[in-house]
Amino acid sequence: MADSKINQSLPATPFTKKAQEAVYASLHFEDKQDFEDANRGYLAPIEAKVIKNEAGKVVWDIEKLGFLDQPAPDTVNPSLWRNSQLHAITGLFKVLEGVYQIRGQSIVTTFFIEGKEGVIVVDTLAGVESMQAAMELYYQHRPKKPVTAIIISQSHGDHFAGTEAALQYAKNPDIPIIAPQHFTKEALSENVLLGTIMARRAGYQFGKNLPVSTTGTISVGIGPVTNSGKFSFALPTVDIVNETQTMEIDGITFEFLLTPNTEAPAEMHFYIRDYKALFVSENANKTMHQIYTVRGAKTRDALLWANTLDKTIDLFEAEEIDALLMIHAWSVWGKENAIAHLKMQRDLYKYMHDQTVRLANHGYTMEEIAETIKLPDTLDKYWGNRGYYGTLKHNVKGIYNFYLGYYSAHPSDLDPLPQVEAAEKYVQYMGGASNILQQAKADFEKGEYRWVAQVLKHVVMADPTHTEAKNLLANAFEQLGYQAESANWRNMYLVGAEELRNGVNKDNSSVDVSGIITYMPISDFLTLLAVKLNGPKADGKKLTMNVTISDSDQSFVMYLENSVLVNKGNKHDTHPDVTIVTDRMNFFALMLGRLPLDQAMATGKIEVSGDATHIKGFLALLDDFDPFPAIVTP
Repeated sequence: MADSKINQSLPATPFTKKAQEAVYASLHFEDKQDFEDANRGYLAPIEAKVIKNEAGKVVWDIEKLGFLDQPAPDTVNPSLWRNSQLHAITGLFKVLEGVYQIRGQSIVTTFFIEGKEGVIVVDTLAGVESMQAAMELYYQHRPKKPVTAIIISQSHGDHFAGTEAALQYAKNPDIPIIAPQHFTKEALSENVLLGTIMARRAGYQFGKNLPVSTTGTISVGIGPVTNSGKFSFALPTVDIVNETQTMEIDGITFEFLLTPNTEAPAEMHFYIRDYKALFVSENANKTMHQIYTVRGAKTRDALLWANTLDKTIDLFEAEEIDALLMIHAWSVWGKENAIAHLKMQRDLYKYMHDQTVRLANHGYTMEEIAETIKLPDTLDKYWGNRGYYGTLKHNVKGIYNFYLGYYSAHPSDLDPLPQVEAAEKYVQYMGGASNILQQAKADFEKGEYRWVAQVLKHVVMADPTHTEAKNLLANAFEQLGYQAESANWRNMYLVGAEELRNGVNKDNSSVDVSGIITYMPISDFLTLLAVKLNGPKADGKKLTMNVTISDSDQSFVMYLENSVLVNKGNKHDTHPDVTIVTDRMNFFALMLGRLPLDQAMATGKIEVSGDATHIKGFLALLDDFDPFPAIVTP
C-alpha cells in the first residue's frame, strides 16, 4: 500500500472533550495560590524572548507561548494547560531581600544570591546564550557587582551549561565554582555510552520538532519549551564532600547537604542562613518528577529520594525559613508552607515506592500495578504533586523494574519474539490487516484509543507502508496526547503521530557540546570505543595499540581480541602492533572518524610508529550510530 502524507492535526474527538471535562470536575481549579506565588516579587519582564546563537540560529523563543493566556482548548489537558501557564510567568523576581530568580530564559531557572562584594550565581541554565541574557537582565535591575562565586547544585547539563557566560562577569578568574562530590565524573560521563539513542528518545520526550501550539508542544512539564544553544563546562574548584558542610561564600553562610543518587547522581541542597532561604535543587518541584526517565536513563531510587527529602526536613525544620527555593519552579514562602510542600513531595515518592513493592509481593505484574495503583486524595489532588513530568504509571513501572527487572515471571515472557516478527504473527492470527483495521476503526469511534494504539502497532510493524494503519495509529496517538496530563506523554504521543504521518524530521540542529567534550575523561571515551566496536566484524582480529596523549601525559594500551576491546591505563605493551602519539582532541577526532588518518599524519597532528594500516583496520571495525533510528516504524 503506497505511502502518502498528512500534515494537519485533527481536532479533539467527543471522547477527548469528555475526558478534559472530567479533569475540570476532579481538581480544584479555583485554587489560585500557585499563580499568586508565581507572580510574587515580579521586578521586570524577560527582554531576550528570542535568543540567537553566533550563527544566527534561534536557540530560545518564548514568544511562541503567547497563546497560553487563553482558556484551555479541547486539544490540551486543562491541568497541563494550567501548569504550562504557570511556567510561562517569566521575568526577574525578588524572592527575598538579596535573593533573586530569573524564570523563562531557559528550561530551568537561575538564582542570584547577593553577597558582601558581589553576586553568587546558583545554576547557570541550559546554554551559554540563555545565561548571557539572564546576566544582562539581572544587571539591568540590580547593582553591577561582579560574580564572586558559582554554585552548581547537580550534574545534569541544564544546571551548568551556561557557566561560561557567568564567568565573563567574574570578580577574577579564580572565583570559587562549588559543586557536589563526584559532580565532574557524573556530568562528563552522562549519556556517553547511550548518547545517540538517548538523544533520539529525548527528541520524543521534549517534542523537539513539534510546533509550539495548541495541537503541538506547550511545555516540558518542569519548565517552558526546551532550548538549544552552546553547552559549556568549567571544572569545579571546591567540592562539597561531607554530607553536611558549612561554608562562607562572599560573606554569606551556606549550609550544604549532599543528596547523591536522587534526581541526579551528584546533587545537593543548601540553607542560606543570612537570608533564611532553603534551596532543594530538583529534588522537590511543583510536579511529580520521574523515577524512571522516559528518554532512557538508569532508574532512580524512589526510597532514597523520599528519605533525602525527609532528611532535609529534619535538618532544617528547626531553622527559620522565609522561602523554599526550587530550580524548576517558583518559590514557596513561609516556613509552614515550605515544610508542608516538602512533606507532600516526600510522601508522594514514598507512597509510590511502598505500594509498588507491596503489590509486587502480592504477585501483581508491572503492568497490573501501573493499572491498579492510585494515590490517596491528599497526595493526588495537591497541585504540586500532579504528573506533569513523571506519571504515576511509568514511575511505578520504574520502581518495579528497579527491584525485579523487566521479567514478569511468566515463562512465556522469557523469550518472546521481537516486535516485527511478533507483529507478523499477530496480524496473521487476527485475520490480516484489513480485518484488524475494520475493528480498530470501530474501537476508535468508541474512544478506545489505548487499545487502538496497541493493536495497530502490530499492523505497522508488520507492514510499514500500510498508510491507512499508520494514519489511524497517528490519530489514536494524537487523541492520547491531547488527553495527557504529562507534558512528556503529550510530546511523545504527538511526535509519534507526526512521524507516522510525515516521516522522521532529520533536523540536524543540535546542542553544541564541544565545551563539555573537551573535558571528557579518556577512560570514558575508551569505554565508548569499546561499545562502538562491531563484534561480528572483529571476529578473529587481534591488535595491540599503544597510545600516548601528549597534552595530558597519559598513556594506555588498547587490546583487541575475542571481538572485545580492553583498555589498560598507565601502561604500554612491550610488543605493540602500532603506537600513536597525539593530543586529546585529535585522538577523539581520529577515533570518531572526523579526522582522516593520512591527513593527520601528513600535518603532524598524529605520530605513528609501526604499520599505520593496523589503525585503519581498527577504525573500520567501529560502528557509526544513526542519530535517527526508527521508533514508530520498524
